[in-house]
Amino acid sequence: MKSSRRYNHRQRKKLHIGEYQELAFEVMADVSESARQGDPEALLDRFLQGAIEANGLLMAGAIDDYQLSAYVLLNAARGSVSAEQREAVEKWLQASADFENVRVGPLRDAWYGVDQE
Repeated sequence: MKSSRRYNHRQRKKLHIGEYQELAFEVMADVSESARQGDPEALLDRFLQGAIEANGLLMAGAIDDYQLSAYVLLNAARGSVSAEQREAVEKWLQASADFENVRVGPLRDAWYGVDQE
């Protein structure tokens, strides 16, 4: 990631560094055997409503070949996903009978792909 020390306030904002860094995370899960019999769009809608929208988040992803794969970010013009929001999505997936083998990645820089330290 770029060092924010060399940039002024306007440049840091434009480059999404320093105090303007934005965090997101990846999530993957397998669709359970019982959920494979249902409608994948309805399954995705349940995930969007229960885990994503309920926590003020947005998602880019899909359910393909019985696997959920998504990139999750904050539903705002600027800002970061919090550790609590990440945990809420993970807990929702683990509690759902529709998904198994849940894998939630660490918070990462949404613009540069660097893990949050």
